[in-house]
Amino acid sequence: MSLLYDLYQPGDSWLHRLDPRVKFIFVLCASLLLLLMRSLWVMLIALVGAQLILLSGGISWRRIGWVWRMTLPTMVLIAVLWVIFYPGEGQALLSWRFLRITPYNIAEGLAVALRIGALAFILFIWLFSTSQSALIRGLVALGLPYTWGLTLAMALRYLPTMAGIFQLISDAQRARALELDQGNPLRRARAHLPIVVAMLITALRTAQNLSLALASRAFGAQRKRTHLHPLHFRPLDGLLLAGILLATAALLWARLALGLGQEPL
Repeated sequence: MSLLYDLYQPGDSWLHRLDPRVKFIFVLCASLLLLLMRSLWVMLIALVGAQLILLSGGISWRRIGWVWRMTLPTMVLIAVLWVIFYPGEGQALLSWRFLRITPYNIAEGLAVALRIGALAFILFIWLFSTSQSALIRGLVALGLPYTWGLTLAMALRYLPTMAGIFQLISDAQRARALELDQGNPLRRARAHLPIVVAMLITALRTAQNLSLALASRAFGAQRKRTHLHPLHFRPLDGLLLAGILLATAALLWARLALGLGQEPL
């Protein structure tokens, strides 16, 4: 199955065994710190640290490379456009008309680009090591309404199903001599209309069957629900959570009171 629809990599590493709530709070805290910091070195340390966490958690190089392929073009584009459109302070390395390149705006552009990569890899620490069921149970345990969690779980569950149906319908239409990749963009969009119609009909039928299945299981009859695999908050989870919160508080104080990471260089 494509990584786009199945992000979780099964495993039994320390990262997989970690409570999903702790991983979610880590993502929130790390993202907050990265958004407040501007230092190029902070972003580089965060990016390298996220790689080391993924590797220590047994995440394959294939998945890490997939994230790089998804984020690297955006990172390069941001770094280049930042240098072009945001003139920097200090002595210019190159000055021509509106273009003014300085060490400051190069460092600032690289910091913004690395922040995008670091945020992406920190998010995928959570997604690569947490199954969909554990992810939803963690969010519900943190206060997300169960009905919202169920909606999110069904959306994640049926994404690969609908993607497979789309591919199946496309192959069937191609077997009937429908050209989907020929002509200009407007013609290609029109060629996909039969596929869109079939997908809509399939989605409506799936929604109806799903609603009947939920009704037959008395969904909503009891407000208190049980779980086949409940979450267990271990002492190690508590220690890591305390460390994450203390480190976040210390870095926030250093950023706001001492100006740590305020400048790109």
